[in-house]
Order: sequence, then C-alpha cells, then structure tokens
Amino acid sequence: MSFRLKQTQLFIETPFRNNQLLDELLKSCQPQTRLCIACNLTGADEFIRTLSIAQWRKEKTDLHKKPALFLLYKDR
Repeated sequence: MSFRLKQTQLFIETPFRNNQLLDELLKSCQPQTRLCIACNLTGADEFIRTLSIAQWRKEKTDLHKKPALFLLYKDR
C-alpha cells in the first residue's frame, strides 16, 4: 500500500506482540521495502533505526515488551 499510495505507513502493536509483528513483516514485505523501528523513545536506551527488509532479515532484534513504532515505506 505504501508503494501504490506513495505514503509511509505508521503503526504500533501491543508491546508483547512486537517480535511476532516484526517476524511477519520480514516474511511478507519485499526486500527493498524500508522499515524504521523506533523503540523506547525518550528512554536511556532509545533505539531508532531504518533498514531495508533485506537488511533487517540479517539482524537479531528483540522488541519484546518494549514500546515501539513501526514505519514502512516502499518507493521502488
């Protein structure tokens, strides 16, 4: 949808389901789609990172029970 509408899709999930959501995004999105994860905003361990789905597939990221925002965008 972000490709067709040329829009970033922004969403959140219940923190205890973040890892399952990330797994589903990595399975279902195209490799060139960009995903930004912003986690624990304003906290000492704040985490904001944008990578392609292909790059996220190589990462080990644990978001369990951490408040997070997910942003998807595909421009090609």
